Formats: sequence, C-alpha cells, structure tokens
Amino acid sequence: MNSLDLPDDGVDRHVDDPPSAAAVGEWLRQVAYGVDPRHVADLALITTELLANAHRHAEGPWRVRVFRVEGAVRVEVQDRSPSLLPVLGRADRPNSGSGLLLVNRLSVHWGVSLAAQHKVVWAEVPA
Repeated sequence: MNSLDLPDDGVDRHVDDPPSAAAVGEWLRQVAYGVDPRHVADLALITTELLANAHRHAEGPWRVRVFRVEGAVRVEVQDRSPSLLPVLGRADRPNSGSGLLLVNRLSVHWGVSLAAQHKVVWAEVPA
C-alpha cells in the first residue's frame, strides 16, 4: 500500500454514493499517514457518519475534505443543502438519529459552517 502524508492544504474527495465504512477507513489510513491509528479509526467513524447524514438528509454532490489544523485533523463533509442543519439526535433512540451523538463523543470539536449554496459539517480529532 502506498501511503501519503496529509498535505498542509488537505485532501479532497468528491462522493457520488456513500462509501462503505471500510472504504472510508482505508482511504483515511492512506491520506492521514503519521496520525495516531486510534485517531484515524475515530476519524473514519466520524467521516462515515457525516457522509451517511449528508446522503440521507441533504442534496449532493457531496465533498469530503481532510486537513490538519493546529493540533488536530479536521474532516469536512460539504453538501448543497444550506437550510438543513444537523440535529444532535437522541440517545434513547438507538436505531435512528445517533450518528451525531457518536461524532460529538469521538471528536474534540465539531460544528457547521454555512454558505449561500452549501453547508459544511466538520469534526476534529487530535493529530
């Protein structure tokens, strides 16, 4: 396997269909070389959940971006539905709506950035 160091300006990937968790994990292990493997595993789960939410609730095309910020690695998932904001979910409904609870638990920070034509849901894990 050819591993790439995560460049300072990040790595982008356009997504047509939601990839499997295994495919997301493999891609992140390649592009986030040098990041603690435990954090890469958390990043893979977070990315899978953010992509699943975007595909389920928002219009595409979807874009994933991974890059370093001070002391952390950030993943961003962009969609074309700026008016649909993510909802944290409820822990008492384990079969639905728990994805952002997982993101909240695994990340050190997460949030939403809005623009006129899209939104970006992002999360950070330690570098």
